[in-house]
Parts: sequence; C-alpha cells; structure tokens
Amino acid sequence: MGNSSRASQESPIDGYACVGALSSRLGSDELLGVFSECDGYVSHALVEDVELAYECANGATFENTVFRACLFERVDLSDCTFRDVVFDNCRFIGCVMDGVWLNRVDMRDCSASGMSFLRARFARFGASSTDFSYANFSEASVDHMKLESCRLREAALQRAKLKHVRWDECDLTRLDIFGTPLAGIDVSSCIFVAPVLTGDYRELRGAVVSEGQA
Repeated sequence: MGNSSRASQESPIDGYACVGALSSRLGSDELLGVFSECDGYVSHALVEDVELAYECANGATFENTVFRACLFERVDLSDCTFRDVVFDNCRFIGCVMDGVWLNRVDMRDCSASGMSFLRARFARFGASSTDFSYANFSEASVDHMKLESCRLREAALQRAKLKHVRWDECDLTRLDIFGTPLAGIDVSSCIFVAPVLTGDYRELRGAVVSEGQA
C-alpha cells in the first residue's frame, strides 16, 4: 500500500469519521496499483495531491484514510467501500460513485458537481462547504447524514430512503425529490426554491419549513 513512512497523526475533524494515525502515504502510482487489483484494500493511508483521470477503482475498499487536495476526473469509484474516510479539499469532475458504501465519511471543502451516487448507501455521512450541484443521489439509502453549507442546486434525490437527515444552510434550489418523503427533515435554514415534486406535493408532508418557505 505504498511506501512506508513515519506515522502521521491526523486529528479527527468534526463529523462522523474517526481517523487516527496514518502509517503510509500513497501517490498516484501506488493508488493505481490498488485500482488494478480485484477488490483492492487500503488502510491507515494519506493520499495527498494525487491527480487521476479516466481510471476505475474496481470496487476497492478504503479504511481509516485521508484524501487531501486530490483531483479525480472521470474516475469510476462504483461499488467501492469507504469507512472512516475524510475527503479534504478534493475535486471530482464527472466521477461515478454508483452503489458505493460510505460509512463514517466526511467531505470538507470539496467539489463534487455532477457526481453520480445512484443507489449508494450512506451511513453517518457528513459534508460541509461542498458542492453537490447536479449530483445524482437517486435511489440512495441514507441513515444519518449531516450537510452544512453545501450546494445541491438541481441535484437529483428521487426515490431515496432518508433517515436521520440534517441539512443546515444548504442551497437546495430546484432539488429533485420526486418520490422521496422529507417528513421530519428541517429545511428552514436552507434555500429551498422550486423543488421538483409529484403533483400532490406528498414529498413535503411533515417537512419542517420556515414561514417564508411555507
């Protein structure tokens, strides 16, 4: 899993991921080596300043790993597993995370515009100051999600299953929630304009809105 280096100490960021000491550092070549394996595995690693384009991860698993200042363009991360992982200041261009499992994952100051998370599973997923505009979360399964100051302009969230979701000061302009109930979800601090709904607006029943939004 890359060249050994002296153990790095990473303080857990505020969120769900619990990342401790990192014992290795992966560059582009090492990461491509993991991608080339069937069900490759990475643990306790720092992946920093890596740029990859038009690659496929082949369902790799990443545990206790930090991705920092990385650029992924047209990278296929479908069916990967990310557990106790932090994405910090990373950029994803036209990437795919269909069927991915994100378990105790935090994204900070990232750009993931247009990312596909079709049928992904989110368990204790947090993001702040991250752009998910035009992303596709349709048919995703979510259990504990906290988004703070994120953009989801014209993102798709069709027929998703949402539990324990918190959105604070997010831009939800033209969010497509067709077939996804927002019951119990507080959007009162968010920009929530022109959502895409079914004709009877049933998705909004039980949602918490501000007086102006109502």
